[in-house]
Amino acid sequence: MFSIQRMLRVLFSYLRVQQRVVLCCFSLLAIINAYTMRLCLDLSLNRIVLEGCAHSSHAVAKVKPHNWLTELGVRLNQTENLIRARLRAGREHFYHPPEYRPPEYRPSEWKGRFAAIKQPVKVPSIEPVSVSSRQRISCSEMWSRQTQTLVTAAFYAGYMLTHVPGGRLSECCGGKWILGTAIMSSAILTLLTPVAVRHGGPYALMAIRLGIGLCEGPTFPAVSAMLAQWVPEGERGLLASGVLSGGEIGITLVQLLSGLVMAEEDWPVAFYVVGGGAVAWFLGFTLICYSKPDNCPYIQSEEREYIRSHVSATLLVTSSSAGEDRDELQPPSNAPWKRMLMSTPLWALISASMQHDWSEQQFAQELQKVLEDLRSKGSTLWDELEASIKVTAPHVGNWLVSLTTGTLSDFLIAERILSRTETRRLMSWLVFFCGSMYMVSLKSAGARIWRVLAVGAYYAGIKLLPLDMSPNYAGTLMGISNGMGALPGLLLPYLREFEADHAIVGSVRSALLLICSAYISAEVQSYNQPAG
Repeated sequence: MFSIQRMLRVLFSYLRVQQRVVLCCFSLLAIINAYTMRLCLDLSLNRIVLEGCAHSSHAVAKVKPHNWLTELGVRLNQTENLIRARLRAGREHFYHPPEYRPPEYRPSEWKGRFAAIKQPVKVPSIEPVSVSSRQRISCSEMWSRQTQTLVTAAFYAGYMLTHVPGGRLSECCGGKWILGTAIMSSAILTLLTPVAVRHGGPYALMAIRLGIGLCEGPTFPAVSAMLAQWVPEGERGLLASGVLSGGEIGITLVQLLSGLVMAEEDWPVAFYVVGGGAVAWFLGFTLICYSKPDNCPYIQSEEREYIRSHVSATLLVTSSSAGEDRDELQPPSNAPWKRMLMSTPLWALISASMQHDWSEQQFAQELQKVLEDLRSKGSTLWDELEASIKVTAPHVGNWLVSLTTGTLSDFLIAERILSRTETRRLMSWLVFFCGSMYMVSLKSAGARIWRVLAVGAYYAGIKLLPLDMSPNYAGTLMGISNGMGALPGLLLPYLREFEADHAIVGSVRSALLLICSAYISAEVQSYNQPAG
């Protein structure tokens, strides 16, 4: 272990690699992994249901009637039908012993005998239609639309619960191991998903998804706690927004993965690829990254001093006296919950986060329908390639726009053209304007450039507010805002129906986003400093 660290220290020193950039790259990969594990099921659920229904039908087809009278009636009916068919074809030959030959052949007499056999054992309830209906009932009971909705919502139910605890643990124990444990445990459950589905059905899948949601909940809070320690204020727009927008790359990768390796019979491949990638990330992350610069053995002294002098002046930076091998923090022991929850900018942040997640869920559904409609009509390879570009290009554009708007934000603040709060509000107003244009006028036409600009500006504006408002409690604030922001994902089927029934909902959402943009604040809040 120590020899590997010495080799890496020499390598990083020779290449003059900035460790804050390394940490941001691994944090970006963490969010990408989190999104691929979250969305992998959404893109393969239809294939899972088809396979489950096929297995259900096969199992029901093997079931034999348990009533002996019913079975006898079935056999006699089949025998009569077989003989009738042979008689009509002229191929029926009766077997007669050599010493006996009937005096004459009377078809009417044979017909009467068959009628006498058929009449007492005729049971209408055992016709083949009953078996097919049992197959349909079995499949619909196991994979009904309600069950599929519960499977999808199970992730968000667990995801919301662990945001705040994950944020507090990251501030108290260090974000490194909280983030690493979150991704690694999610990877293990992702790798177990195909086995759980094929042996336990939808309820086992529901339990697995609930577990993945519980494990992934601390991801964003842990990343925020680490960014508060590592990223200087002058680089926060570029580095932090580039990391926090990593979900757009994750969505792109899982879309491509769905098209390349998943078919109706090999959908587990996607889960193995995604889970294996997360395990590989965990090995590299735990070896190279640390919760704060003071504990990192690879960082140069110049970079360490630069980070110390350029992070927020209100950040409580404490050096661990236990040496380099331990990665511990010593933040304030008690979070100021009452002052946090009474803060108007925090509730503006929560409301804006919920609006964004609601729109993001709808946007993903719309893009997925592009491919589904194309495949249902029949398509060539070039048609599918064009559709795949339409599906993935907006997400790549979102990430690139987040880097652009983040760089613009850093420039406006550094040159004192706008204050930090004014810059964040400018980006929020851009989200409002572009998002409203998309929802009102261009949504049906398929032009998504407004949507791209809106999402990119969101990451350079609203998403950075927890780092601005309270560097010491950035993990907790991210846990509160991002956790409650995931509520639309839990209620999306009902919200979609509600918005479709009431056209005014879209206008109310736009107005609410505009109000939130006026109340957000990027200034360090009073609860950032502990009392006493």
